[in-house]
Amino acid sequence: MCGYVDARAGPRLGDRTDQERFALAETRAEIKGVRSWPDITATIRAHLLADAVAEQHEPDLQTGEGALDLREASVLWRATDFLDVEAGRQILTWSTGEFVFLNDLFPKDYRSFFIGRRDTMLKAPSDAVKASVYTDLANLDLVYTPQFDADRYISGDRLSYFNPFERRIVGDGTPLDVRQPDDPLTNDEWAARLNRPIGRYDTALYFYDGYWKSPEGLLPGTREATFPRLRTYGASVEGPVPDLGGIANVEVSYYDSLDARDGTDPNVPNRQARLLLGYEREIVTNVTGAVQFFRTERLDDPQNRDDRRNLWTVKLQKDWPGEQITATLFAFYSPTAQDGYLRPRISWSPTDRWTLEAGVNWLFGADDDTRFGQLKDNTNAFVGARIGV
Repeated sequence: MCGYVDARAGPRLGDRTDQERFALAETRAEIKGVRSWPDITATIRAHLLADAVAEQHEPDLQTGEGALDLREASVLWRATDFLDVEAGRQILTWSTGEFVFLNDLFPKDYRSFFIGRRDTMLKAPSDAVKASVYTDLANLDLVYTPQFDADRYISGDRLSYFNPFERRIVGDGTPLDVRQPDDPLTNDEWAARLNRPIGRYDTALYFYDGYWKSPEGLLPGTREATFPRLRTYGASVEGPVPDLGGIANVEVSYYDSLDARDGTDPNVPNRQARLLLGYEREIVTNVTGAVQFFRTERLDDPQNRDDRRNLWTVKLQKDWPGEQITATLFAFYSPTAQDGYLRPRISWSPTDRWTLEAGVNWLFGADDDTRFGQLKDNTNAFVGARIGV
């Protein structure tokens, strides 16, 4: 058994009157238990939450709201030397990028990401069965989710957003109405990764069949958003850069929007091609820098809609190992959308048990309907303290 207690507070720096003054005011206690037997390991990890901002405290295990957020509850069976099977609630990820996802279509918690919770909270849990097969030729991960697990998306609760029906930025008083596919075994998801090291490089192929993870579609004749069908194919390569040093990654993905393959339905996202290029290295001792370029291009898009989006990210991190201090600046900027997001952070661990953290989430944009522009009224600062138990 182990865990921690984490207390955080984050006031808004804007002047919206349709949201609470604080985006974040909570104390979170994590309790984790692991029990092992020959060939079997059971894990449970839960967060108990006292949240002064939440409007309801009854637990909702899908959204993570309420007094209980069940993060993990799974059983791992090492069936043979080449096969592992894990079933239950688990955190799944296989992205090569940092805060940028192409082929990783497991649920994300974007509410936590933008209000100052720990970065680890970005990965939301999946209720799934995962089989991992290990061979000398390649390794295969196969994930089946019997009931669609959506992102913990932005809908007006805590964070203002651009409402496609109101055609303006709205807050808590105008929540997004959503119709989510939720029939078990019918509205399911499949994901697969085939990865193999080639020399010093990690290579992988990806597949996903399910739904857009956030409500990207609109239901005609209603004021409801929905999750259209989606199938993706992708590949990635990651490894050292000769002569220059550092680590580079390339990831590509094709998004086949199954409900709008001809690109003529304005209520459904079009097919997309996505590309991610990344590079990270130590610049000088204890200073790390990283840059990413992410391009999304819509295919068969009507001429009156912007068919491409470029996004750059830059990270600078400075460590003071003797003082256990880390300062980080992570910046997003899209020259095509003219919007961005700055995430300065500083953390200090005065002892092995204590960590103090502070940061800012500064969002900006020229237009109200872009990725970060719609969130510009949510700029906030936060402080936090965590103690391990």
